[in-house]
Amino acid sequence: MLALRRPFAATSRRLAARRLSSAPPAGAGATATDLPSRADVVVVGGGSIGASVLYHLQQLGLDAVLLERDLLTSGTTWHSAGMLWRLRPSDADIELHAYSRSQLLALEEQTGEACWDQNGGLFIACNAERLAEYERLAETGRYFGVESAVLAPSEIESVHPLVATGDVYAALHSPGDGTIDPTGVVNAYAKAARALGARVFEHEAVVGVETERTEGLVGAGGGGASRGG
Repeated sequence: MLALRRPFAATSRRLAARRLSSAPPAGAGATATDLPSRADVVVVGGGSIGASVLYHLQQLGLDAVLLERDLLTSGTTWHSAGMLWRLRPSDADIELHAYSRSQLLALEEQTGEACWDQNGGLFIACNAERLAEYERLAETGRYFGVESAVLAPSEIESVHPLVATGDVYAALHSPGDGTIDPTGVVNAYAKAARALGARVFEHEAVVGVETERTEGLVGAGGGGASRGG
């Protein structure tokens, strides 16, 4: 059993994991007074990870609830850099970044929330060793369908005129990369999750967990996890 207690309140509410039900869960527009007594999964923390987990679990057919002690994105998510470069040394990283990019494009279309700026990526090589690494990344990217090109110093200015190329060997340009809006992506995931039946509760701090048998608790509190929800 998962137990939740509201700080500074004389009463407490309990949220227990339950078996899947054929009936659809309560939909969007949940408020603090609608806090359910049962759910399949409780996600603690309303940042980018928590919102993503909520969406994907609800998409799998689970009855998922997210609890955030303040407001969505109010933790470490809001000041994230959000840079997404798919040309990585690990095959798994490339596939994860490629999935993230496709998911962002789909979320924008589904929810109308702006969360992706495709401004491209430019990797600058100032020595031969770094250039060799970037050429290897470009070759690996071609296998995974990631468009890229190695640019000579004279070609770099057409992509980024402010780059000083006096000591530059070359650059690797990946035009399909970009920047994620951290607040936008959380709002998009939350909106998409609510549309599937998930529930999001803000100003609901988790101050403790009492367990008899915890079936579905996901901690996504980031740097503020030690302070709860």
